[in-house]
Amino acid sequence: MDRLQSYGYVREIDEEARRVRVVASTSAVARDDMIIRAGGWQLRNYQRNPVVLWAHNDRELPIARAVETSVDGDNLVQLHEFATHPRAAEIFDLVRGGFLNATSVRWYPLEAGYEKQNGKDVYVFRKQELLEVSWVPVPADPGALVVRADGAAFEPPTIMPEPAAAAVKEPTPAQRLLRGFAKEARHG
Repeated sequence: MDRLQSYGYVREIDEEARRVRVVASTSAVARDDMIIRAGGWQLRNYQRNPVVLWAHNDRELPIARAVETSVDGDNLVQLHEFATHPRAAEIFDLVRGGFLNATSVRWYPLEAGYEKQNGKDVYVFRKQELLEVSWVPVPADPGALVVRADGAAFEPPTIMPEPAAAAVKEPTPAQRLLRGFAKEARHG
């Protein structure tokens, strides 16, 4: 089975301890018309090896570790403690400076299926094992907000609606891949 990814956002930063609290995943509908139910996270294996990577690159050293992982309502929340090696320090400086604000989860689906949300079919992951969390430069969730340590919210720019003529869109390569995975999961 394929590993899947989704995105989150920063909550607060403790510069002295090199710690950052993030919402790693939400239960909101993402751009790819998928939902990861926060109550479905299986964390036991992850908590035994709570690695935080850069851009899902598991061939490099981790840049941080998750010292806390919990489900808070519709959010998977973590506290990341950054390592001191040069790459980790570089990423932490970008986070601290507000140049990098997004996280992403990689998971192994255990239970999933289509559900109607506001009249639209969305693929919902109801139970999933967390494999790793990464810092990434581009988040997939346009509703993810960054809340800096001072509590000020970052408001993303307004996204212009697509023209009405584009009502029937071809699925993106990621959507085609995930739909293929969904068929495989139903038949597997």
